Amino acid sequence: ALLALRLVATPDELVEDMIAAIADRAFIGDDPLPRSKSQFEQQRTRARARVPAVADAAIRMFSQTALGHAKVAQQIATPAPALARLAADVRVQLSRLVYKGFMHDTPWDQLGHLARYLKAIELRLTKYPENPERDRRHAEVIAGLAKKIDRRLEDLRAAGECDPRVDSLRWQIEELRVSLFAQELRTPAPVSIKRLQKAWEGVLA
Repeated sequence: ALLALRLVATPDELVEDMIAAIADRAFIGDDPLPRSKSQFEQQRTRARARVPAVADAAIRMFSQTALGHAKVAQQIATPAPALARLAADVRVQLSRLVYKGFMHDTPWDQLGHLARYLKAIELRLTKYPENPERDRRHAEVIAGLAKKIDRRLEDLRAAGECDPRVDSLRWQIEELRVSLFAQELRTPAPVSIKRLQKAWEGVLA
């Protein structure tokens, strides 16, 4: 699996990233930060008990993501001229999902969905010849929404702030891609262009 992402990061960097993700999840997880020495010791005891299960889950999610990424990367490695637009769009999406440090940066609850997002890309590439115009229309709408969300995320980071609503929208964009390009994979909750636009308006309100 490490070799499958050799173009994303070195094996050492990938292992370091995975260790950081495991440590963060095992030590903190969903618990509040310790505020005293005794709380810290209790947290460390809990972390030790969590490590095996967390490590197993992290390795499984990493492997599934790495293999999915490798399949998609191979499909767009040498695209035909007619697939140039689609390949460029997919490359941007891949760079947002899998990059050096993605294991630690990606919220734990989202890591398990990366493989599904990558499978959705694979299905999109397979289906594209059936209706390229439909793909183009959907891609343009998604790109417009994603651009607004990315700009807001950049502004928040620059100000040292965060907004969970915007973070949620960033992942809802990925679910929208699944809904539009690979419906058979299903989404955890209903998602549509109209729902995302309404949620975005709520952020602006």
